[in-house]
Amino acid sequence: MPSVAEDKIETLRQRLKHSGCYSEHMAAQRKQAFERIFPQTRGEPQVVRVAKALAAFLREKEIVVFEEDLLAGYQQFYDFTLPLDLDCFDGYPSQGVSDHSFCPLARAAGVEGDDMRLVQQYAAGVEIGLFGTYLGGHTIAGYDRVLQQGFGGLADAARKRLGSADGDFAAASLVICEAARDYALRYADKADALAAEAAVDGHRRSLQRIAETCRWVSAHPARTFFEAVQLLSLTHEIITAEQPSGSLSVGRLDQHLFPYSRRDLEAGRLTKDEAEELVQALWLKFGALKGGFQNVTLGGVDAEGHYAANDLSFMGLRASRRLKMDQPLVSVRWHPSMPDAFWEAVLDLVHEGLGFPALFNDNVVIDAKCRAGIRREDAVNYGIVGCVEMNAPGKEWAQTEAVRINWAKVLELMLNDGRCTLEGTETKLKSLRPLESLKAFDQFYDCFKRVFAEVIELAARATIIRDKGFGVLYPYPFLSSTMVGCLDAGKDVTAGGTVYNLLTINGCGMADTVDSLVAIKHLVYERRSLSPIELAGALRNNFEGAERLRAELATTAPRFGNDLDEADLLMKDLTDFFHERAQRFRSARGGGFQIGLYTVDAHAYMGAVTRALPSGRPARVALANGLSPCQGADTAGPTAVAKSLTKLHHRQLGNGMVLDMKFNPSFFDGPQGRQAVRSLVETYFELGGMEVQFNVVSRETLLAAQADPDAYRDLIVRVSGFSAYFGDLDKVCQDEIIARTEYGREEHSRP
Repeated sequence: MPSVAEDKIETLRQRLKHSGCYSEHMAAQRKQAFERIFPQTRGEPQVVRVAKALAAFLREKEIVVFEEDLLAGYQQFYDFTLPLDLDCFDGYPSQGVSDHSFCPLARAAGVEGDDMRLVQQYAAGVEIGLFGTYLGGHTIAGYDRVLQQGFGGLADAARKRLGSADGDFAAASLVICEAARDYALRYADKADALAAEAAVDGHRRSLQRIAETCRWVSAHPARTFFEAVQLLSLTHEIITAEQPSGSLSVGRLDQHLFPYSRRDLEAGRLTKDEAEELVQALWLKFGALKGGFQNVTLGGVDAEGHYAANDLSFMGLRASRRLKMDQPLVSVRWHPSMPDAFWEAVLDLVHEGLGFPALFNDNVVIDAKCRAGIRREDAVNYGIVGCVEMNAPGKEWAQTEAVRINWAKVLELMLNDGRCTLEGTETKLKSLRPLESLKAFDQFYDCFKRVFAEVIELAARATIIRDKGFGVLYPYPFLSSTMVGCLDAGKDVTAGGTVYNLLTINGCGMADTVDSLVAIKHLVYERRSLSPIELAGALRNNFEGAERLRAELATTAPRFGNDLDEADLLMKDLTDFFHERAQRFRSARGGGFQIGLYTVDAHAYMGAVTRALPSGRPARVALANGLSPCQGADTAGPTAVAKSLTKLHHRQLGNGMVLDMKFNPSFFDGPQGRQAVRSLVETYFELGGMEVQFNVVSRETLLAAQADPDAYRDLIVRVSGFSAYFGDLDKVCQDEIIARTEYGREEHSRP
């Protein structure tokens, strides 16, 4: 017979699995608080205004506690147009954080003239799918500091700084940390009220425990495992209420919480079963924020180089297996010393077909973060943000989704004299020489790289401007209060207050571009099958009447992902070029740029606005997922894919990369298939690979789910660095996942 706690977990899981938590009333309350407070605080520092508005919301918002809850907390998405659409920015017209009206950010940064025109040129690039952009979010707060100090300790630290010359941030920090304290007390009162009415003894005891714990952690550091889990959950809830909720992740949760569970277990205050139930309850709190890109990092080496998996690491993997929700995303840090037992638990979760855990190579990631400017002692403690972005928890603000460049669109613009052929938009990004004058592939490739360099420079310069304006308009005082350095510097994290202040440029369409360039080399310049002008015309017509040409382009030349040097070394050259060009720029916050080669879901929406390509890919079809080969192009097996990718220098990729592999579920049915996957991963990592993830689902299942979504509502797949319910994805994204090469359909041979 299931325990009361098991009944509670299942009841909550069924409530949250598809709908998550969302209250229109609560979203409206946030709007109303900001609408009221911002006009009242005109003329005060922006960071103080945001702190006062968020504090008002926390003191007024609806408090939700379910009778079955094991923990207090209610995460949900809010309408973040406010305060952004209030007339309150002292002359800066309103704009949404992720919309394409970039001029307010530029004006807030104090630019005009040529720099303003540059930002407008960048905005035009966003409109045609050359760039993707999203500022904010995508970080790991200082959860360990909150556990050690509590909301009261953070408030005390801010109070001591009030008289300093740079006391505006301290004032904002005090306002919001005191509000966080009061917010925890409101949960305590709500739990007490429910406990008084509870008819089930187990429910009443749990609610009383929640009330007692919330009262303690409102002002004090955590002492016990339960207090630590509760304080972490409430902290995360406030952070996701402060800013758009995408990719706000919690870092090495097993390392944060293990000291508390170990002490409680040794003292007899906690059993392993009770700890497991609390981990599952915490997973449900994350799961309520459906599609929130919240990543939990498990395992990995410690400061002494020892592998640090512990009981909580295993419990996290088992929680994901039991609950089968799209949140939280789970990432596992691999090292050659990873124990066999932990490997088996990882493979058990992979076999579930949820798309996680993603696996990261500690040796490569730590070096990559050091190259990006992170001190080794902080790089060793890296956690994963959102999809695959590596971050120094509580110390790094890197705008990891600041800009993404569509490499394939660069090629489209070059082939069409700077014109987007789908939208008809003219840009200044033109080949320096007419296509007909390019008589050899080296000349063509050189012209492509020149256009690519212009695009990288435009992206970097516009991002520096926008990032500077972002810190003026959109401070995050609560997040900043948890981050190392902000209080001492008297600066919000968005203004450069924390230790590491990077900016980021990511890529999309890498394999499509490489395959296209190799096809041009073979058919245009070696075989002389057609001229560059004729090729450009066929692409504009989406191969209409030229199906034989499309097939030739797709099949004649070597494709990236098959361990063929011609394509693979071209990818290496372009990646080296991308990295070198990005390294030429520095942010206004004092840090350099890092690059990433992953796509989230941009390969779908950027593909939908990209014309036909010389690789044979038709117009408006999804581009390749992350750094993976083009869908169906990797015909030599997964080991060849691993060898192709590791010809690149993954240590250049300070913001991460994605390699997605799809296996038929039957491949994992026996020990031989499981061992083969482990061997593949270890070989890939030993060759220098950074990240790998798996979809374990058959093509037949995906097609059936597309045809009858209601019958497959629980089907979760890996998209690109994140997992999602298949039925929630648009058709372009679904088709892309279906088209990926599927390994292990017939036999369980070694990859």
